[in-house]
Amino acid sequence: MNQPQVLKQKLYRLIDGLCEPHRQLDALYPSLESALDDAIGWLQNSSINPVEHPVGVEVATASGDWRTLRSPEPLFCTWRSQAAR
Repeated sequence: MNQPQVLKQKLYRLIDGLCEPHRQLDALYPSLESALDDAIGWLQNSSINPVEHPVGVEVATASGDWRTLRSPEPLFCTWRSQAAR
């Protein structure tokens, strides 16, 4: 009997307003903070209106599926993790 592959580390990805993997930010992140930092940096560097480009976050489950942690919504804050300072 085959057992599903178990993830040893949590992985995160960004999703767009349609709950699809984000086209411009298509990467796997080791933490929620690094995913949000990348999304906010992209918004700021691109001078994109956050209302027009909602961003959400998903986490990989042990079975390899994705579960939504943060539904797509505008990112208005200037999130910066303590490690980035």
